[in-house]
Amino acid sequence: MKLSKIFRQYIWLTDIISRSGGITLQELNERWIKTELSEGVAMTRLSFNRYRTAIEEIFGINIECRRKGYQYYIENDDVLKSNSLKHWMIDSLSVGNMLMDSLSMKDRILLENIPSGKMHLQPIINAMKQGKKIRIEYQRFGKQEVRCIVVEPYAVKVFKQRWYLLANNDNWEMPAVYALDRIVSLAEKEESFEYPTDFDAEAFFKDCYGVLCGTNDVAQKIVLRAYPPYVNYIRTLPLHASQKELNSNSEYADFELYLRPTFDFRQELLCQGDEVEVLEPSTLREEMRALIQRMLVKYSI
Repeated sequence: MKLSKIFRQYIWLTDIISRSGGITLQELNERWIKTELSEGVAMTRLSFNRYRTAIEEIFGINIECRRKGYQYYIENDDVLKSNSLKHWMIDSLSVGNMLMDSLSMKDRILLENIPSGKMHLQPIINAMKQGKKIRIEYQRFGKQEVRCIVVEPYAVKVFKQRWYLLANNDNWEMPAVYALDRIVSLAEKEESFEYPTDFDAEAFFKDCYGVLCGTNDVAQKIVLRAYPPYVNYIRTLPLHASQKELNSNSEYADFELYLRPTFDFRQELLCQGDEVEVLEPSTLREEMRALIQRMLVKYSI
């Protein structure tokens, strides 16, 4: 059997057990036999146990069995919750598995083309692994100038269908963010750098919406009032990890967030039109009012 197919089986098994919260081998087989991966052959207990061992070795995920009901479950599901990369990878591969299993429906499953600059992703990750500086030629949107910069690649982050590079530049006091699809060319340098042991990329973006951290913006409490139907959208897909619902009724719901009100956060609020309103702080409310007034001028007759 091809290695790629075996790997797909591991991903399928991990995803099904994780989403079920607990499943018997019989129930597992009922789902398994309906997939193209099974080729119409049921999964034996011997094969299942072999897969369990491989999944633990590859992903560090332990599949255990509850005595009551003999249900299999992810014993250390905190691994997926705490490791965003591992969770994202398994989630993405699970979707890929589902699509591979549905090739006969290819004309009815419509996907997006994501211009994320992936051609630069692999060399950046390689440079990160080896601790090598990279030289990039970078052109911002709306600018004719192409800048040549030598940076130390710290981390990569995906946001709204684009990949971004967080890198240290000696000309700046703090790391800067570069969009991969705005990199004209990239080359690895011979020169090495030491990744700071006290730097935490996740903490760097903690108070940010997206990738713009806004050095002049201070993290603060923000209260939003959402109106139907946006209420359910923001409930099911929070704007930020700090989001919590304060109160709700049939007409609206109030949400509290703690972040920096950067440009891209304000743009996100504008995208929702009249279905969201800033209640606090008053400074952000006034900024939004000014933005809306400028928009109104552009649309005036």
